[in-house]
Parts: sequence; C-alpha cells; structure tokens
Amino acid sequence: MTTDTKEKAFQQDIIDYLESTGYVVRSTKDYHVKSFLDVELVLKFIKTSQPDAWEIFANHNANPEATFIKTLCNKIRERGTIRVLREGINEMMVKFDLFYPKPNTSLNPDLEVKYSQNIFSVVKELEYEDKDNGNRLDLVIFINGIPISTIELKDTFTQGVEKAMDQYRYDRDPNEQLFKNCLVHFAMSDENIQMATKLIGPKTRFLPFNKGITNPVVDGYYKTSYLYTEILQKNQLSRLINDFIFDEKIETKGKKKKADKVTIFPRFHQLDCVNTLLDNPQPGHNYLVQHSAGSGKTKTIAWLAHGLVNKFDENNKRVYDMIFVISDRKVIDKQLQDQVKAIEKKKDLVQKIEDNSKQLAEAIKSGTNIVVSTIHKFSWIVDEIADVEDRTYAIIVDEAHSSQSGSYASDVRRGLTSAEVDADSAYGVEDDADADLYEQMEKRRRTPNLSFFAFTATPKQKTLEQFGRWDETFEEYRPHHLYSMKQAIKEGFILDVLEYYITYPTYFKLVQTADEDNSYSKDKAMKVLKKYVEQHPHSIKKKTAIMLNHFMSSTIKKIDNKAKAMLVTSSRKEAVLYKLEFDRQIQENNFNIKTLVAFTSTIKLDGLEYTESNMNKIEGKKSIKEAFKEDAFKILIVANKFQTGFDEPLLHTMYVDKKLSGVAAVQTLSRVNRIAPNKTNTLIIDFVNKKEEIREAFEPYYTETYLTGKTDYHKLYDLMENIYDFDLFYEDQVNEFYKSYHDGVPQATLHNLLDGPIQKFEKLDKEYKVQFKKKIRKYQSVYSFMSQLLPFSDLRLEKLFIYLKFLSKKLPTINEPLPYNVLEDVDMDSYKIDTRDEGTKITLDDGECGLDPIISIDVQYKPDEEEKLSIILDKLNEMFKTDFQESDKLILKQLADGIRGNEELNIKAQKNKKENLRAVFDDYFNDELMSVRKNNKQFFSKINSNSQLRNELKNYLLDLLYEDRAEKV
Repeated sequence: MTTDTKEKAFQQDIIDYLESTGYVVRSTKDYHVKSFLDVELVLKFIKTSQPDAWEIFANHNANPEATFIKTLCNKIRERGTIRVLREGINEMMVKFDLFYPKPNTSLNPDLEVKYSQNIFSVVKELEYEDKDNGNRLDLVIFINGIPISTIELKDTFTQGVEKAMDQYRYDRDPNEQLFKNCLVHFAMSDENIQMATKLIGPKTRFLPFNKGITNPVVDGYYKTSYLYTEILQKNQLSRLINDFIFDEKIETKGKKKKADKVTIFPRFHQLDCVNTLLDNPQPGHNYLVQHSAGSGKTKTIAWLAHGLVNKFDENNKRVYDMIFVISDRKVIDKQLQDQVKAIEKKKDLVQKIEDNSKQLAEAIKSGTNIVVSTIHKFSWIVDEIADVEDRTYAIIVDEAHSSQSGSYASDVRRGLTSAEVDADSAYGVEDDADADLYEQMEKRRRTPNLSFFAFTATPKQKTLEQFGRWDETFEEYRPHHLYSMKQAIKEGFILDVLEYYITYPTYFKLVQTADEDNSYSKDKAMKVLKKYVEQHPHSIKKKTAIMLNHFMSSTIKKIDNKAKAMLVTSSRKEAVLYKLEFDRQIQENNFNIKTLVAFTSTIKLDGLEYTESNMNKIEGKKSIKEAFKEDAFKILIVANKFQTGFDEPLLHTMYVDKKLSGVAAVQTLSRVNRIAPNKTNTLIIDFVNKKEEIREAFEPYYTETYLTGKTDYHKLYDLMENIYDFDLFYEDQVNEFYKSYHDGVPQATLHNLLDGPIQKFEKLDKEYKVQFKKKIRKYQSVYSFMSQLLPFSDLRLEKLFIYLKFLSKKLPTINEPLPYNVLEDVDMDSYKIDTRDEGTKITLDDGECGLDPIISIDVQYKPDEEEKLSIILDKLNEMFKTDFQESDKLILKQLADGIRGNEELNIKAQKNKKENLRAVFDDYFNDELMSVRKNNKQFFSKINSNSQLRNELKNYLLDLLYEDRAEKV
C-alpha cells in the first residue's frame, strides 16, 4: 500500500494529534453561520463553569440562550475577540468569563479547575458562508465555541504555502465576520508557515512563522508540526491569549485622522525568545539576546517585561519583585516606553520615568512592578535607595553593547544588589576605608538578586562575556537566543544595505608652493593635508554636485517619490560646509527640495557662528527627526548624531564621507535598512571606505556571533605591574591617596599627593611618556569591564583604578599640536572622484563568526618620522593613485565633462556599440573642442595642429564615455 500524499492526509494527521491532546473534534454542522460561533460549546462552557451566574441571567430573560448569544456576538463586534476572551462580558447584573487563563501559581486550586473547564475544539472543512456550496476552510480552531484561528493547508508534493496565501488574498472575502473575529490566519504547508492577523484582500500581508530561515527536519513529523504540537497546545495557546495577543492602535493619515487597530500576534522568534527566557530565569544569572534590526525587538522586550512580572517559582513566590527596562540613550526611546505600557492589563503596573532621578528613586522605593527609564538616572540615586529592603530585580537592557560596560552599569548593580558583604574576613582589608571599598566592589561584582536580560543586534566581546551563555564543550560564549541579520533579510523585515554598494574613490594631487622644503612629522602632516583636501571648497563642491545630481536623477523617484537620503560626514565643520554648499546648489538649480543638518553645539566659520537652529529652516518647535518626516525635507546631513537609533523607513540612500569600521559601520549603514511600502532596495555611495573594510565590519553580525574563550584576568595583573615598573609612584602612595580621598580631605591635598609622580613623569623621555599614558588608558578600560567579571575582589586593583582616574587628568599633554602651518606651503593641483563603480553586492559568509577575547597589554611607541614636504606630498599622491597629466589638466577635464554630460550622445552610447558610435563621435568631439577654443586658444591650437594627439585624445574620451555609460543610465 502506497503512502497517501494528498492534502487530506496532512489535514487528518493534524486533527488526530490535536484530538489526542484533548481537543474536541467538531463538525461544520456545529458551526452557526449567522452568529459565527459554535453555539452549543459556548453555552456548554458558560453553564458548566458559571452555573450561578447563568441561573441569575436565565431568571431575568424569557429566552436566555438566544439573548446571551446575541449579546456575545455584539460584544465581539464592538470590542474584538481578544478583549472579550480576556475581560468577559457584563450583562444583567452578572459578569461572564469567556476564557480562564492558566494560573501562574498553585495558591488557588479553584483557578486550576476553572482552567480545566476551557473547551478547545477544531473543525475541518468548515463551511463559513451563508449559502449552499460556499467556500470551506481547512481547519478552524475554537476556544469555548469562539473561533480564534483559521488554517489553510497545502502539501508541497502538489502545492506550496504560496497557494494557501493566494486563497486568503483572492478567494476569501475579508468582510466575512468570521475572518474579522479570528485572531490569526495561518497559511501552512508541510515545510513553511506564514501568518496574517488581518485579511484585506490582495493587499493582505503575511509574516513568516518559521523556526528559522528554513524549518529543521523533525523525525517522524512534518517540518511544520510545531504549529499543532507546540503553538496550538492548550498551555501555549492559553498563554498567547492571556499574555501576548493584543490590539494595537494605528493612526491613519488623511483629512481626518482616525485611530484604527490591528491585532498583534507574536512572530515565532519573538514567542520562542520570551518562552526561552521565562523557562527558568534565576536571579544572579544574566541572559543575552542577539536580535537583528527588524526583529520587532521593542515588542519582544515588552512581552518579556510583563512575563517576568508574572513569573513565580515552585514556592509561589515571584521570581523578580521589580522589572526595569532601561536604555543607554539619554532621551529614552518613546516607542519603547509606549510599547511596554500598551500591553499593560492592570492599571499602574507600568511607570515611565520621564521627569528626573527622584521619580526613579520613588518608583524603586514604592516597588512599582515595571519601570521604564534610562540607565543614566541610576548614578544619581544610589545613595537614596541604599536603605530599600532586599528585592530581586530583572533588568532588561536595550542596546546592551553600549549600556553595560561603564560606571553607569556599576551604579545599577551597586544600587540594587542585595549581596551580603563580610569585609572583616576579606583579604587585605586593614581599616574602615578598605572595608567601605571592599563592600562597594563586592556589591558591584556579586549581584545574587539581579538578572540582566541584554538585547543587541551587534554584541561586542564585552557583551558576550558579561551576558552570554558559556558553552563548556566548545569553550565559547554565545547568545541565549538568536534572530540573525541574515534571517531578517531573508524574511523581508529589513533590506540588505550591502546589496547595492558603490564606492567613489577620491584622487588628488598637492603641490608645494614654498621655496623652502620644510620638515614635518609625517603622520601628522598627512592627517592635516588629508583633512585640508576633504574640507577644500573644490572637494565639497564636487562631491555635493555628485550627490545632488544623483539624488535628483535617481533617489527622489524611489518609494513612490517619497525617498530621502542621509549624508554622513566626518566632522561638525564638514557638516556645516556641506549644508551651505547643498543649499547653494539647490537654489542655483532651482530644485524643489530642502536639507537639514544635525550636529552638536556651535561651529565658528569665517567669522560666523552656525548651529542646528540657525541653519535649519524648521517651522514651530519641531525636532529635526519630526521635520525630516515632512515631504519637503529630503536630505539629512549628519555629524555623529542620528548614526544610531534613528528610524526613518523612507531613508533610501546614504552618502558616506566618513571612515567607518566595526560596530559603528554596521549601525550607521543600517539606518537605511528599514522597510516601507514600495521600498524595494537601498543604495550606499561611499567616498571613503573600501568594500572589503565594510564586509569585515558586517561579517561578525550576519549570523550568530560568539566569543572564542574567556578573558584572561591574569593579564590585568601584568598590566598593573607594567605601570608600577615606570617608578613614577609606589603602592604605598596609591593607598595613601585612596585613604585621603575616602576621608574627604581638602581638594588641595589630593593635588599635592599627585605632584611628585607628575614631576617624575615630566622628566621621562617622550617614548616612555607615550607608553605610560597608553598603559594607564588600557588599564582603565580593561578594569572597568573586568571588575564585574572577576571571581574575587582585589583592593589593589580597585585602588589603582581610582588613583589613575585622578592622575590621568593631571598628566601634561605629550603630543605637539598638528602642524597646521604645513597648509601654508601647499596647494591643491588636481582633484578627481572616480565615479565608474556601477555598484556590486558585498557578499557575506553564511557561517558563524567568532570574536576573540579583548585583552592585550602590549602598547607600542611609534616615534614621529620627520620628512621633507616634497616627499610627503609624493607619498600622499602615490597613496591616492593620481594619474593626471602635468599640463592642461583643467582644460582636459572641462572637455571630458562636456562629452560625458552630452545627453544626446549618451542616449546613442546606450543603444550602440562603441565601434558603431565611432563614426559619428568626431562631430561631438569637434563641438566640445570648439567650446573651449574661446578661452583656451593655445590649448586648441596645440590639439588641432597635431593629428596624432587629436586622435589619441578623441579615442580616450570615447573610451571614457563607455566606461561611464552605466552611471549615466
């Protein structure tokens, strides 16, 4: 007998499994097409679970069953299925519950009994239309007679999941009340699952509901069996209804704004992440979540926060007394605050800290269940909350890579920990000052009542080691849950910013103008000269013209003519220069767009002061972020600001004029990866970075990121010994300084204690000065991180850290200022931007990427090399591969630009091979040559009198035209 490979067999396997786990299998005849309910099961649940309420209701109604069903139908229409299931309905002096959630504790056995009275049922081939031979649904799931989910099945032997989605889009009337009442609709094959919570015909948007990019093989089951073996099982489905699904308000734009709503059902990775973290969380343990942009991280955090509030241990005690949701941004992301508040089921469960640190302190003292705040407020309240009774805290950290490595994190730990410290038995504690310090260190290090749940898309080494899961087998730190950049791209939740990446290398040549060949520090002189070129008016003008022309000819047409662009600059001064030049060229060309610029503080330029306020033409009191949403503002020029945490889906193109590397490159370029209607791709045009550099930056974060081993804390002791080896101070002096600081001596005394080491430092050779400063900076960086990971508290390490913090501020500057006077001796001879790159995808490896532990105590001194200016210029020009002729460069450039900019010629070049165009190219060449004759007679005569030179130049320009053809298109 052969295997039944038809869809019906697939359907029956699901039915059989659900029935074996307690589902009631019903018939389509049990479904009432006018009320959209299984009326028999609704009434059975009400009468069985709430007999007293039903008796009161029945005594006040002549036809109680019909009245109740009519009332229930109306309530579902008015309030939605999820609210009715959660809140029940009130009618005739009594309240009826329509669903009983699974209790979080065993304190009340009656609640467990009520939960067991829920009736989970399934109907196959449900005829939902009120007519003969109407459409059918493969499966419909009910709870207590109320439909909550529809499922369309397809097997991949004959059809795929796409066919099921098409059925929902084209064969199902979205106005049918059944579809409006159900919470989620699944399109399911044996390999793939897609879901939608709202049917809107052909525009219905389905989201992937898979375990990964592809679903893993399950021995003996379908790859998608988890839908009925896990998701639709009673316990999980009950949790979804009680804790996850909610209606989110959406403002619709138009003449009159009105609030619409959409049902939110978690994507698989969101549900799996929260379930994983809630499985067995333990105070004193930390957890790391690596979720890409596009993962719906804000909602995941909100669900986790509410789940942790309701998590109880086997003794029916809450695992965490308070939940903190904190961000590293000084202005807390309003979206995060609002989302945590949005799914609040009990009033005053959530408190948003929007005012000051005092508000945070009061929230902690009062024991507010969930607090949403910034990490920065904790440093101000540590002493105020010192007397708060011991509690357990769960701290959910947004963007963990930058939130938890410094003093702010220490304040959080020290302020909330309940660690009991016995300083009397600690090694090395000799007095009260030592005892106080030891207690602070132990409270920072030992946090038995705290758990950090850290979220980030780009975990650094520090983040992995602090919060990651240690894999004993492979000796690696890994995240506890992963939703990778690769999966987010494959599933269409973000766009691949590396798919269309264009680099425009810059070539320039500088010439010496001074008679005397002065000597300068090579590295410093080159830094000054490169900055000189970057900020040169000609450079700014040329690059602005390229970007503006590209934007007006290409980007502005994207996303239904709504696309915007961002220019990333390397300094505040350059941002100002670009803003001025963009506005000048926009006005000169009469373009109907506006620009915005974002930078901090004030920039002084040519006797004028520039700020965001006086450069941006924003009406009212709108922020730059708000103004950029207006259609008129198309290009945002930034210097550091808005390179992280900025979310504008209409941002399509990014122009990069800044060196980027590592996490900064990933975060900056990811500003354009957000999806939007009719946004199908992005574009990066980079004037500075190489594609290989960008690939190396993205590679660690494309799939799973892990850390290859633990940091060796012994190297911290090596670093401490290296510092003492300079003989600038001794351990006794460090101890004396700390005790004086602890005892509150006058500030002048602290200065006096540091004078001796500073005098010794000033007598060192420059090489040793540089090495010493690098060593202490390294120590400060490493210890601030390692102090939270060390398996013990060592007073010597902490005292040295405190000592160096003050000493480093007083050490005199070593390096001489940059030799800006070199600019008096040079001029820019030629400048060119190579715009021939047609753009190629930067391909990333699919494999996991390991990061190495970070500590290395080696610091190298590199003496300044002084070289003649002429040699420096030669090396700089060689670095940028300058290939210009020495004579007539500007005239040749004018001629070439004329050829390349001829629209008629470009059209012919697009339609003809080079050899075919050569016959008519002579005419165009002669026209351009005549155009330069008037002001350059000598050049014209030179070209016209030498036929060989003329033909060579003509061939060169024809080749150039075809090299640029892709760009012109």
